[in-house]
Amino acid sequence: MNKKFLVLRVLLLVFTVVLPVNADDKISLSLMHYHTEESRDADALAFREMLEKFSEENPDIEVNVELLDIDSYFMKLQTLAAANELPDIFLLKSSLVDTFARGGLIEPLNAELNQDGWKDGFVDGAFADFLKGENIYAIPYAMGATSLIYYNKEIFDEAGIADFPENWTEFKTVIRKLKEAGYIPIALGNKGKWVVNSCIIGTLADRFTGTDWFYSILNNEGASFTDQKFVDALAALQELAEIAAFNPDMNSIDANQQKSLYYNRDAAMFIEGHWAINSIMEQASEDIVEATRISIIPAVPGGKGVQKATSAGSGMGYQLNPALQGAKREAALKFIKTVTGEEYSNLLIEKNGTPVFKTGNYDKSKIARLKVDYINLTEEITFTPVYDLHLAPSIIEVMNSGMQELLLRITTAEELAERIQHEYEILNR
Repeated sequence: MNKKFLVLRVLLLVFTVVLPVNADDKISLSLMHYHTEESRDADALAFREMLEKFSEENPDIEVNVELLDIDSYFMKLQTLAAANELPDIFLLKSSLVDTFARGGLIEPLNAELNQDGWKDGFVDGAFADFLKGENIYAIPYAMGATSLIYYNKEIFDEAGIADFPENWTEFKTVIRKLKEAGYIPIALGNKGKWVVNSCIIGTLADRFTGTDWFYSILNNEGASFTDQKFVDALAALQELAEIAAFNPDMNSIDANQQKSLYYNRDAAMFIEGHWAINSIMEQASEDIVEATRISIIPAVPGGKGVQKATSAGSGMGYQLNPALQGAKREAALKFIKTVTGEEYSNLLIEKNGTPVFKTGNYDKSKIARLKVDYINLTEEITFTPVYDLHLAPSIIEVMNSGMQELLLRITTAEELAERIQHEYEILNR
């Protein structure tokens, strides 16, 4: 081969490699999510790091991000869905799967998951919240308990409480002692309505009803929200408000503000999911971190459910706009693999999150004592369904608004149960 031609060819190859990607050649993807810059949850920290890495390693793919707080996110998602204007990639709650699937807004991802063994990398039960028949409708990124009680052991000691209560009667006694000691017993920020549902009522109700009752509700097999055991669960929730377990402005502040009450030592407890571990590690002072312990809602004597249990699941997952085709679809799948796969999961567990993809080599020295406490706790308990990840959105809205009223004592447990059942019957005619 002519030497001059060979030199020119090599120079052309080098020039091609270093030449920046033309903006016209980029694949542009729209992404909407709720991992805001303010969030210190492990999921958000790991996501932001992997998003940056993906952008650096894939200059030919431009990810245009729209960030919303979690309360605003789902309102906008459903608005966009109604207008058939969903972004290319979005986070989907499992309770929306039926509605979105019926409307042709999402498609099963089985074929993609079965390609190249992708599905095999996920832990057992990873897709349970997104499984309809044999179809999988989203790719989860984390999995864990949604109902944990975080409490300050030093405040408990100060109030003369030696141990975390084992049953509901003892729990109410502890609340009264904390109140007498000058503390808010349980910080609650239910402005977005989801905290009471996701983090309290599902677990509390399961204590009374048992999990089979809930599956009977889901499968329309005869259980009713007006069944006395469910009404008793709502009454138990209202009783907490009656004995001043919560801060008076519980419906006016959000989940971040409820944690602030705990961090500032105004409150002795708060109830949230596994994601709060990282928030405590990132935001609380060292003395609060050291004093924090984790437990679950105490047993309800005579209840039908497993008493050492708590609600858990993946609940949220990535989906694609079904209109995506060809190279754009492949780029979107590549992105989802990046923010759910092994590298992401290793990073997530190091940040004290709970991955749903099997981890590889990660730095165990980075795992906080609270995370170890959580892992030890989950080895001793059973997981139950998360109500607002399975029930239809319209039922959840009736429940959520009604529980705000229940806590303010402007409705009764019986009245709320009837309202929930009425909406349930409309949907199941």
